[in-house]
Amino acid sequence: MSSTLPTVAVVGAGPGLGRAIARRFGAAGHPVALISRNAEKLAGLADALAAEGVTARAYPADVTDAKGLSGALEAAAAELGRIGVLSYSPAPTFPSEGGQVPDLKALGFTPAAETTPESVQPMIDMLVGGALTAAAAVLPGMREAGDGALLFTTGTTALAPIPGMSNSGIALAGLRSWARGLHEDLAQEGVWVGHLSIGLPIVPGSGDGDPDALAERWYQLAQARDGFETTVGI
Repeated sequence: MSSTLPTVAVVGAGPGLGRAIARRFGAAGHPVALISRNAEKLAGLADALAAEGVTARAYPADVTDAKGLSGALEAAAAELGRIGVLSYSPAPTFPSEGGQVPDLKALGFTPAAETTPESVQPMIDMLVGGALTAAAAVLPGMREAGDGALLFTTGTTALAPIPGMSNSGIALAGLRSWARGLHEDLAQEGVWVGHLSIGLPIVPGSGDGDPDALAERWYQLAQARDGFETTVGI
């Protein structure tokens, strides 16, 4: 029997924060649609959540493929029920070991003086384009129901520059600006838009940066729907 609670779509569902968000909302009774590009890892994540009693299904899609992402969200709504919460948080994978310094250039980041249109475009496609596509896919149902929540997770560069990460900063600052406008546009329609900017490593057992702690924060924010922006470690 399907849940009476709306479906939560986790776009950018990985083993860290994405899994934690899926687990937290799933534990509250929401069906969960898991979306990321690696079908094998996604299936394993869905199985692990199912073993914990969460209704979770995998819908592989690349956020930079607008048709594929829209199709995945439509399929999820058809199978699990109306999507009432969208969590959007795809990002490059950082090392999870405490004290390990990531190779920013290897992850596709560029310092300000070396940022080019070519280096910015992949960040725009992943961080902004995918968010626009996902929102467009779920908003009609939310607006019709007069209820919904869009949860956008970013990092410090959405708010302030970080040396070596200027191309992502351009994208995330743009995402934040658009999400703020969307928050205001939809405020009277029962659809809440929230932004959580995380300025510390997401590492299990690290206090505020623990994935489960961040997921709990998102869950509480989505319940309260008070204000637009929350920061952690900034």
